[in-house]
Amino acid sequence: MNTRFSVPDIEAEALVLALSLLDIEEVEGSRKGKSREDACLTDEEIAFNFQAENLKSSLAELRDRRFALSLDEALQTDTAALSAMSLINQGEQDDHLSALALERGDDVPTPTNSQEVLERNGFLSVECIICGDPVRRSQVFNAPCSHFYCRGCLVNLVEASTRDETLYPVRCCQKPLPVANFLPWLPSSLRSHFQDKSAEFATPPTSRIYCPNQTCSKFLGSSSDRRPEIECSCGTRVCSACRNRAHLYEDCAENAQTSVIKSLASQMGWQTCPGCHAIVELWQGCYHMTCRCSTQFCYLCAALWKTCDCRQWDDQRLLDDAERRVYNEFGAQEAAARPEIFVDRVYQRMAALEENHECAVHRWVYRSGGGRCEECHDNLWSYLMRCRHCQVLVCRRCSVNRL
Repeated sequence: MNTRFSVPDIEAEALVLALSLLDIEEVEGSRKGKSREDACLTDEEIAFNFQAENLKSSLAELRDRRFALSLDEALQTDTAALSAMSLINQGEQDDHLSALALERGDDVPTPTNSQEVLERNGFLSVECIICGDPVRRSQVFNAPCSHFYCRGCLVNLVEASTRDETLYPVRCCQKPLPVANFLPWLPSSLRSHFQDKSAEFATPPTSRIYCPNQTCSKFLGSSSDRRPEIECSCGTRVCSACRNRAHLYEDCAENAQTSVIKSLASQMGWQTCPGCHAIVELWQGCYHMTCRCSTQFCYLCAALWKTCDCRQWDDQRLLDDAERRVYNEFGAQEAAARPEIFVDRVYQRMAALEENHECAVHRWVYRSGGGRCEECHDNLWSYLMRCRHCQVLVCRRCSVNRL
């Protein structure tokens, strides 16, 4: 018998032997009851019995051989698995040391052999939701929505949130990122700056006090602290009631900068949010406004939404928004190739928008080709994200961190 058989070879031979044994048993079964019990076995019956014993012996040997080969293969597989697990464990330990160095603000240690092997073979790597680069799990921030951020993209996001309040609180897929979880990932200077801006953004806009010194403009706290005057670190004293420079024994006057902004807003036709009193501008869509403070109101009269009788759309704005949505959905080439169909689609979309223009939950898909983000207005050369409902085109960051 060939001692170099593989497991499949042994199973095939065992099947042949088992079928042969079954044939013998069927022949013997067909002869039962046809001869006397005390009759001697014929030569043919002796040959069948001898053959059956040989087949059973060979089957037993094949089973033993199959068990031995399976055991050998299992040992080889286990050895490889144990080696891989050892490499992974060592890589995780090295990654942990690297993560500790990052938290301390130290330079990242040179990758060890285990780390290089794991990175080269793609072990334990995930994709950053922003840049798309593969990053090991031990070196990514895991958002509550199960998206992953590399350290660079997380730092950039937090830094951007200190300059753009629409990105605060820092969030992904409309779920806030736990501040205590991502603070250790930030450089110490950004960590301190973010905490200062958090205190500012957590204060209602109508209660915020800033230094009136135009070369300073530092946030000084809330007017609800009941302090008549606040002194800035630049030396400027501020009246907490009118937010102008302190004026002993004189009545408060309207803040000069506020008067200028209100006058400009009136000239430009801008509206004031009834919730936080921020000035907002409508540049596309209907008159249903949702402020960054979450207040919903009518752009025409500033009343809370659905408490007035104002119309929801201006005809030209409705046409412009329908055209934008069709253009974003089907593209410039389609519009140029079949202009009549494009116009029909625009008017069909206008009719649909009059009935339902809300987009409560965005459904994002990739749109190849660059363009301008309709939210942050950054220009991108590779792709944009398109919402299947409202057809807005935005960058990847705005799709997950802003909208």
